[in-house]
Amino acid sequence: MGLDITVVMADWSRLARVPADERLDTLDDVVFPTPWCNAHPAAEPGGWVWPPEPSWCARYQFLGTTGSYSWHWRLAAAWKDIRKSAAPELRAALDHFLGALVPEPTADGPAPADGFPGDPSPWRPHVLLLCAPDEIPDLAHAWATAAPRLEELRAPFDAECTGWAGRPATFDAAAAHLREWGAVVTGAEARGWGLIGLP
Repeated sequence: MGLDITVVMADWSRLARVPADERLDTLDDVVFPTPWCNAHPAAEPGGWVWPPEPSWCARYQFLGTTGSYSWHWRLAAAWKDIRKSAAPELRAALDHFLGALVPEPTADGPAPADGFPGDPSPWRPHVLLLCAPDEIPDLAHAWATAAPRLEELRAPFDAECTGWAGRPATFDAAAAHLREWGAVVTGAEARGWGLIGLP
């Protein structure tokens, strides 16, 4: 079995009031409430999926990933293959953008990170992504730099990635997935919220 990820944006001030050891269960209960899940099959369009109440968090429904984290790692692997062919400004923007959102897996898992003042210990060891609200504007700026220049990556992608095992099948698929991450970041920035990746 592979690893799945559920990407959630949340109001940090509201989430900070939940004890650290209860946050994962609380988020899971809010974004996947059982009666609501049963009434809304998984065939939702991509984008933010809001629970009926409360409205202090939402999950992002990626198109075509079936929830698997491997699709996100494949995108990061494809970028690693072609990054040397990107212009310096585009390379720096996507290095920051993908490095923060889809870090390479390690044997020890993600590095601990705070994000909630007053927590007695880091919360991150149990999540796949943790970006506090004050980290989001830099990611949004990186995306704003990269988004209009994605087409520059088509030729290097077609030359170096197509048909490689574990990479997106086409440049258009990779670019579409990148744009979804752009929507994740811009959605969180618009509300001043943070991002969490639930395993």
